[in-house]
Amino acid sequence: MKVVKFSEAAEFHHPENPLRRVKIFGNPALLGIKNMSIGMGVMGPGVRVPLHKHNCDEMMFVLHGEGKWFSKDKEYPVGPYTLIYAEAGEEHGFENTSTCQTLEFLFVYSPPGGEEPIFKNFIKVKDFTYKETS
Repeated sequence: MKVVKFSEAAEFHHPENPLRRVKIFGNPALLGIKNMSIGMGVMGPGVRVPLHKHNCDEMMFVLHGEGKWFSKDKEYPVGPYTLIYAEAGEEHGFENTSTCQTLEFLFVYSPPGGEEPIFKNFIKVKDFTYKETS
């Protein structure tokens, strides 16, 4: 068993919008996870992520805030404790619709790999500092 604390996760922010932040808790490279990767997104008020797609399934679970998830032809309002699922190859985007609070959500990619653009395109703010204990 491995237990990663919030403070140990790798942290990144978008180069064009520091109000769009991501924490990565585990993936094959960081933690040796084989079948998934997991992280957390935090978006400031008004931040929007345009339509995009991954070569893996993605599940997102809203923890805090209000927003909307959308596809080319549909829009879904979301709030705390809402689960969103996008199949591999399905275009989706999301937006924090609040003017004053963050939108916070967990995300899981399966198989792992959806997080790779974060490592390549975002600015690393903090390294992954997990150390396995016996």
